[in-house]
Amino acid sequence: MNLPEIITLIHKGDYQSAITLLEKNVEDKGKSSQEKIEYCRWLAECYKNIGDYKMSGDWYLEAVKYVLAQQLDVKIKAKQGVPFCEKALEQYREGGDAIDVLEATKLKHKLIELSR
Repeated sequence: MNLPEIITLIHKGDYQSAITLLEKNVEDKGKSSQEKIEYCRWLAECYKNIGDYKMSGDWYLEAVKYVLAQQLDVKIKAKQGVPFCEKALEQYREGGDAIDVLEATKLKHKLIELSR
């Protein structure tokens, strides 16, 4: 199932089916980093919608991992990763623990430092 079809499931509120399909796509070694970033973003949104804020934050940080794996300049990658860290922090503040917040904060500051 392609991403637009999965997004249709999300809009219908079928988050569990969407999560299963999105996770399968993230694990697909044939997918590009850019595609995996998009799947992680949608996974984070699905988990947010079902109230699992910790998993939502985890998927935003997983997106950062794929941002950093791209063949781009470090400054560009760092700038692209910061918004995902900010989203992760929002989610962790809703339902994570202090360690999650601390780790995401440290990563965000490191990315901001690298983006200069």
